[in-house]
Order: sequence, then structure tokens, then C-alpha cells
Amino acid sequence: AIGYSQFKRLNKFKNIRALNRKKIIDKLKNSVKWKNQFTFIDPVNKLEPSWFGLPILIEKKITHKKKKFLNFLNNRGIETRPIISGNFINQPCVKLYNLNKRREKFKNTQEIDDRGFFVGLHTTPITDKQLNFIEKNFFNIDEV
Repeated sequence: AIGYSQFKRLNKFKNIRALNRKKIIDKLKNSVKWKNQFTFIDPVNKLEPSWFGLPILIEKKITHKKKKFLNFLNNRGIETRPIISGNFINQPCVKLYNLNKRREKFKNTQEIDDRGFFVGLHTTPITDKQLNFIEKNFFNIDEV
């Protein structure tokens, strides 16, 4: 019943999240502090995803700062999560149940796990104050 009642607002939520995503990316890329510290994952052509989160990859040369940076963001109130579950091969159940018998590495998935994280996208329009807060804190990656 709760899920069904949400369908009435689905398109509105989808549009607001897409707009919030665009505003965050634009704010970061147009900042004077922008030095390609982050890469944003774009959808495949002709696909219109319903963005529930903003997946972000940290630049390769500063990947070593990821853990400290994510702790910093979370302590400042910007919650982060792994992209999906990270590299599923790294999950304890894979070893426990011997699910990777061929010991495959999944290089691309590992790179996303090593460099990636996402932040949630709200279903209410993001404010300029919130955008400024995100910009200020994201560019602290250079200091952590």
C-alpha cells in the first residue's frame, strides 16, 4: 500500500533527483577548485535512469585518500555509500562459500570499488546553501 501510493509522485521524484544530480555536478565542475578530482558516471545513450544516488569516482592519483576523505564527508553530515556493494568478489560470503573458484579478478569492478562511492539524492530540490556546503567539503579532498 505504501509503495503503491508513492507511484503518484514517482515522476516528480525522478525529475527532482535528476535535477539535484545535475546541480551538484555543475557546482563541482564550475568551482575554481575543480581540477578533475572526480569523475561522474553518465548513463548509456537513450537511458533515463531514476537516480537515487550520485555515483562518483575519485581521480586515480588520489585514490589513496578515499577512506580518510569518506570519513571526513560522513563526519560533516554528507553520507556516503559504496557503489552498489562494491566489488562483490570482496564480500566475505564469496570466500565463505567458495564462489570464486577460478580466482577471477574483475579488474574494472575492482577499480570502481577502489575509487568509487555515492551520495544519496533527495526527493526535494537542493538549495544553494546545500550546494555550497557540498562544494566546500568535497574540495577538502586536497587537504585530507
